[in-house]
Amino acid sequence: MVLAKLRRRLSASPGTPARSPRGGFSLHPTPLDSGLVSGQVHDERGSLLPEVSVTIVDRLNQVIGETKTDSYGGFALAVAPGTHKLSLAAGGYRRYSARIQVQVNQHSPLGSIGVEPDDSLQLPQPGRYRFDPYHTEIRFVAQHIGMSKIHGEFRRFDGVIDVAPRFEDSRIEVVMEAASIDTGVKMRDDHLRSADFLDVESHPQLHFRSNRLTHVRADRWKVSGALTLRGTTSPVELATVYLGQRTFQGPGFDGDLRVACDAKTTLRREDYSVNWQATLAKGIAVVGPTIDIELGVQAVMV
Repeated sequence: MVLAKLRRRLSASPGTPARSPRGGFSLHPTPLDSGLVSGQVHDERGSLLPEVSVTIVDRLNQVIGETKTDSYGGFALAVAPGTHKLSLAAGGYRRYSARIQVQVNQHSPLGSIGVEPDDSLQLPQPGRYRFDPYHTEIRFVAQHIGMSKIHGEFRRFDGVIDVAPRFEDSRIEVVMEAASIDTGVKMRDDHLRSADFLDVESHPQLHFRSNRLTHVRADRWKVSGALTLRGTTSPVELATVYLGQRTFQGPGFDGDLRVACDAKTTLRREDYSVNWQATLAKGIAVVGPTIDIELGVQAVMV
């Protein structure tokens, strides 16, 4: 009875895309003779892991089910019966694989599944690292008239990472040239450089300085600091994924020791007194109140 109710929630009708327990849609149909596979994923400390990629493939190595764990580390997938392979993938952890047996109209609970840290993801060696401008991007996304998004980036910047013996004591500083903003449309970029937005004549630079690094789990860190924009300084938290360190040989690399990370945050325009606003006839704002910032960083030891 429980399986039947869940199947009715997962599938509108045979051969149609199945609605996942997290509210999205799977690309795979839910067969009427399927079985249910469920589990809960945790790390080596017993903490439940959200956003773990869950994939099930059949004997022909074809994907028959995929989802991500919810905020409690749980997942549930309805798949065709048979002997399949379950894989779990999460940044900073070793991939987990196991054979599973799925029976017709049966629930196959896998229970609690532990994943182990990826020991190859070592923290960077202490020292100073400088952003590689050819392999680093500082991008932003803004909402436009509530319908579409404008993508842009800062073309000129400088950044240093001072890695301390205890990584949590490390410091990051980034300076961006305000006039280098680029959305691909000259008229729009000129407006963004004006006093309505960045006011580049009075405030030629944006400046970020970290004050704390906090380990969240595995490859996830939180970088706390302050951003100064248009002469106003406000606190910022960057959700950061550490991608590791490597020494590269080859053209343009010369054996450089590099570290890499991805980081994201959201800024509110009003926190920096960027209050310019225009509305359409129906009261729709031309520019949204928030800006999403994304950084893809490679830094070289100097």
